[in-house]
Amino acid sequence: MRNISGKIIITLLLILFYSCGESVVEIGEQTYSPKIVIEGYLSPGQKVQNIKITRNFPLNSRPDAKSLILSDADVKLTDLQNNRDYTLAFNPQKFSFEYSGTDLKIDHGKSYKLIVTAKVDGKPLNASSITKVPNRGFRIIKEESSLDSMKYYQRDFNGNVKQFKIIFEPSPGNSFYGISIVALEATLESFVFDNPFIQIKMDDLKKDFDRYKYQSKWLQNIKSDVSKVNYNIEWLDTWFYGNYRIIVYAGDENYRLFMLTYRRVQEFDGNFHEPRLNIEGDGIGIFGSVIADTAYFKVLK
Repeated sequence: MRNISGKIIITLLLILFYSCGESVVEIGEQTYSPKIVIEGYLSPGQKVQNIKITRNFPLNSRPDAKSLILSDADVKLTDLQNNRDYTLAFNPQKFSFEYSGTDLKIDHGKSYKLIVTAKVDGKPLNASSITKVPNRGFRIIKEESSLDSMKYYQRDFNGNVKQFKIIFEPSPGNSFYGISIVALEATLESFVFDNPFIQIKMDDLKKDFDRYKYQSKWLQNIKSDVSKVNYNIEWLDTWFYGNYRIIVYAGDENYRLFMLTYRRVQEFDGNFHEPRLNIEGDGIGIFGSVIADTAYFKVLK
């Protein structure tokens, strides 16, 4: 059955390849325009920090990484509930912007606007983005989740494969949730080579180590009227023995659109499109807000 499935997949790929339009990307000096690159998130009750402001560069150049940081940019965060501006300062140790005062409170269900002005290649640029923090209510219900520890691919008395499970209360009105799973004790020695899915060779593991250590998933179209959401952690997302950390993020609309589109920029017909970034003006990147909750579990030999 595995060989038949492989042939079907290859056939479908060939059909798509020959039926799709030819995809051509023209890269040259005329295709480049300077942009402010924004990467930052707000979380309720948390300090405003790690707001990274950089610039883009032509594909045929190799600039020094530090030269891309716009440390002299003017960065402000506006609380749209009272239209009060807060100036963010550059932190040279973290290479990002933050607010060190105590009078700015990020709260659930509130909206905030990031405004950035900077010069790139001698050209004055402006970029802005608005995020609305998800509503209060999201949390992992640890007492109802199936976490703690379990043997790899463990079965119950009936022979059914068991799974770790997260149960969480959703944020009211929020339909999108990001999930990060990290093997905290990932080593070449703790890798599960004897797994029921695919044979992994040591050379392949060394080459793509982070691919197995870090897993990211998402849930979308969650109904706003549900009181609990169940998520089963697949064994395909646990490639090592040892402790794991799982973080669930209730994300705003900016977070949702970025997560769904930043890697998927080509249509089936070969044409390309830009990801949904929700940044106005001369900017690209992501400015969003999330509520995060963390849990842990352990995979035993």
